[in-house]
Amino acid sequence: MILRRLTTAFRKQDWFTVGVETLIVVFGVFIGLQVNNWNAGRVSRNDAADLSSRLRIEAEETRAEIAAYLALNELILTEAKRLAVRLGDSETCLVMNDETKALILGIGDFPPPRFSLSSANEALETGRLSLIGSPEIRASVREMADQMAFMDNQWQRYVRVKQETEKAAYTAAGFRLMTEDELELRPGGDIVAGLDQYQITTPERVCGNTEVIALVSNAAVTQHLYLIYVTQVADRLDAYTAALSGTKARP
Repeated sequence: MILRRLTTAFRKQDWFTVGVETLIVVFGVFIGLQVNNWNAGRVSRNDAADLSSRLRIEAEETRAEIAAYLALNELILTEAKRLAVRLGDSETCLVMNDETKALILGIGDFPPPRFSLSSANEALETGRLSLIGSPEIRASVREMADQMAFMDNQWQRYVRVKQETEKAAYTAAGFRLMTEDELELRPGGDIVAGLDQYQITTPERVCGNTEVIALVSNAAVTQHLYLIYVTQVADRLDAYTAALSGTKARP
């Protein structure tokens, strides 16, 4: 319609109409571009707000998971220390009660960190982190992702120590799995699916065994170091969560 009016105006050399129609076209294009820019900006702001919210919720949930993970690893460390002391006391160790058996069976316990900052990692990999306007927040996301990766690498490194210790302790103790017939002959008559399934056949080879004691002690030290790393990650996660929430981290 406008093009037809412009063509007619040119033929009639009606330059005023040409000017008005041209202004209308330019103004229309300008308004359209402004509306598109406004819509794009609104979508970008909404995306940024959604990403910030997901990062904050993820950080809070992960912090709770790390707290439980720390408590579990503290317990594992305590048990490793108790085993090292128990093995060093041959007289007590040779009694081989269920507590000692449980300590030996648990020396290989080392659960992996099953939590991660998946939203943060995705934002980094896809470039969506650029939606966050604050350079400080973007730097915090990168640093926190690196810290989580470092913690996972430390676990993969230290789990070998636990596995070697477990193998040495089990071999020295002569662990074997009892048969159901053997279990049925035990007092009580019921088959127990717990520690009663396992029997230490060579207690004299594990009790007072300096090599096994050294390995168990090393496993305890390894567990201790890992706890330090996880605690440091937890502290950084506190600061990261506070930054995402716009509050100050607790001292």
